Amino acid sequence: TVAYEMKEDQIGYIAVSEFDSVTYHQFETALEDLEKQGMKGLVIDLRNNPGGNFDTVTDMLKLLLPEGVIVSTKDKEGNVEEVTCDGANEFDKPLAVLVNQYSASASEIVSGAIQDTKAGRLFGVQTYGKGCVQTIYQLSADTALKLTTAMYYTPSGRSIHKTGIQPDEVVELPQNATRDVQLEAAETYLKGELAKK
Repeated sequence: TVAYEMKEDQIGYIAVSEFDSVTYHQFETALEDLEKQGMKGLVIDLRNNPGGNFDTVTDMLKLLLPEGVIVSTKDKEGNVEEVTCDGANEFDKPLAVLVNQYSASASEIVSGAIQDTKAGRLFGVQTYGKGCVQTIYQLSADTALKLTTAMYYTPSGRSIHKTGIQPDEVVELPQNATRDVQLEAAETYLKGELAKK
């Protein structure tokens, strides 16, 4: 679920295709390896990532975010549950995140948290807009009921549902593009940030 490489100017690149139970360790390994290679900035590519495991996502964000709220959920009774980060592993280098219209659910939790905490900048186009928590109740051996039981909110209290996340820098990727202009925009931003140091 994770592919990574070091690009020019010591910019790390990690693409996450979905958030599965194995994704946390793959992401952690990728981060550690890029750090050993002397990474100076990082691009996380969440384009076409439909989401996945909630706990995997929040654990991964604990490897990146400053101290504070990662995401909160609110049920129909108004009960709020917050997932927080202690900031012990805060990523201290320039960070860019790529999203598109197929980045959904858990991908939107990541991009919303990174945007709200100002841990990095988002590039691409508006995300899908799936911000509901669904619970599966097993009824019998081969029958189950899937119910929406709560809604997700970003650290600043924004609802993702049906609105999605608007990138900090909107970059359209034409259908017949021969270059990945979204990735290029993210790399240009990171190089600019590194030049300031």
